[in-house]
Amino acid sequence: MFNSQFIVSLKKFGIFFVIYTALFALLYFTSTYTFPFLVAFAIAFLIQPVARFFHTRLKFKRNIPALLASFIVYLLIFSIIGLLFYSIISEAMMLLRNLKTANLENIITPVNRIIAEISAYFQNIDPAFIEKNSSQLTDILKSGLNIAGRSLSAFLSIALSIPMWITIIFVVILSTYFFTRDMSSIKVRFISAFSDSGKEKVTRLWNQGIVMLAKYVKAYFLIYSLTFVQTLIGFSILGVRYAVILSIICALADILPVVGISLVYLPLAIIYLLTGNYFTGIGILLLFLLISIIRQIVEPKIVSTSLGIHPIATLIAIFIGLKAAGLIGMVYLTFLMVLYRVLKNTKIL
Repeated sequence: MFNSQFIVSLKKFGIFFVIYTALFALLYFTSTYTFPFLVAFAIAFLIQPVARFFHTRLKFKRNIPALLASFIVYLLIFSIIGLLFYSIISEAMMLLRNLKTANLENIITPVNRIIAEISAYFQNIDPAFIEKNSSQLTDILKSGLNIAGRSLSAFLSIALSIPMWITIIFVVILSTYFFTRDMSSIKVRFISAFSDSGKEKVTRLWNQGIVMLAKYVKAYFLIYSLTFVQTLIGFSILGVRYAVILSIICALADILPVVGISLVYLPLAIIYLLTGNYFTGIGILLLFLLISIIRQIVEPKIVSTSLGIHPIATLIAIFIGLKAAGLIGMVYLTFLMVLYRVLKNTKIL
């Protein structure tokens, strides 16, 4: 019924799918223990060009390039984190100073008006309706309390795990240095396990994988940078205070599936609307809709252009992944497409 070539390709894809799924599941379920080393290996993998520059151009010995490359990348990372925390602290102090001198009547008056309107509404409701739906109202209240309790527990667990995070950061930094130093020997040992024809294919796969991974990182860095720039320009035009720090938070929140930038935009718009600043509040809501639409249009295009994958395939992977399993599902399907594309380009599939 089907073409023999199609059957062969389908079998190869089936084998690839099973192996990829098994490896992804293994990495996912062991990530609690392997996370620091996976992060360190990924960073070491990405900074290899820097280490090679120090080794080949500046003629440094084997250990020095790895040490310099690791030092530069972590200096850059911690500098960005330091600037971020400095901005958060300085703007939080400014916010506290403003709260001391703020006219609370601007906030309390509209809130009281809303509460009064809600109270009047409930007074006009038939008591039989309230009695009939009391169980649903109770369930909603319990759900709200459960969410608040879980949020508090999560905050406490994060606070208590700070010593563990310090240990993880220390392990990641050390592991990055050793992986960077020994990356060439790791590659040689890995390739030596294959036959001559296999070595050629694995070398092509390794080189092609570097290119595709770099394009993938660049694509999403461009997407999150676009969110930051759009938010900064929009908030600056609307006269929103703390535009820089809010734009950084939006870019970070954009990583979260489903919630995304609404985590910042919607509460901010509500605050401005409650205080009677309807122009800014409505402007923030319109900006939120504009950025959301642009994101849905631009993300598949940027990712597909960078990776050479059809935009429809990228859109399907993002949508089905988020719908099925959230962020993990999106990562699973996206890397499935990326790796499949690499294997096709290297003639392995």
